[in-house]
Amino acid sequence: MIVVIEGGDQAGKLTQSTMLEKALKKRKIKTKLFHFPDYKTPIGKEIRKYLDGKRKFPPQVIHCLLSANRWEKLQEITSAQEKNSVLIMNRYYHSNLVYGIANGMKPKWLESLDDGLPKADLVILLDVSQKESFRRQKTNRDKFEKNEEFLRRISKIYRKVAMNKRWKIIDATKSKDEVHEEILKAFSKKIGL
Repeated sequence: MIVVIEGGDQAGKLTQSTMLEKALKKRKIKTKLFHFPDYKTPIGKEIRKYLDGKRKFPPQVIHCLLSANRWEKLQEITSAQEKNSVLIMNRYYHSNLVYGIANGMKPKWLESLDDGLPKADLVILLDVSQKESFRRQKTNRDKFEKNEEFLRRISKIYRKVAMNKRWKIIDATKSKDEVHEEILKAFSKKIGL
């Protein structure tokens, strides 16, 4: 099973994916956590330079790189699927779709970039407003995070796509423990507990 934790910047994806991993391991469920983008890979390093303003790419190129970053981890993902009951993705191909739409790309083209990757079984959107995102982190924001209007658009697109694709939407302005409980409920419901 693949569980994806999605959301805009500072929505709590890292916190919640880590909490979910710990909770599942505590229940003796074999679990592996992945983070995307993965900045340790060769392509991930290029993405990091772009986000830090050290590289310039047209939007099509950065979205191809974000997808390629997942493809370069495919072997690791499929291997992890064989050894674990649950894979948790702190972002996956869903964020490329949302950010790509915000950048004016066609949804069909964006989805084709990741066609063939293992599919998600449960996608959870941590819904947080752009205002809340900025309240949580005011400095050291990357290229995507600095533009308030872009982040507002991202929030709207995330909500719209989540409703159309029937993702679980969780209000991420609640306390981290409340959000965690809601994620556990969604997970339990998905696996029929």
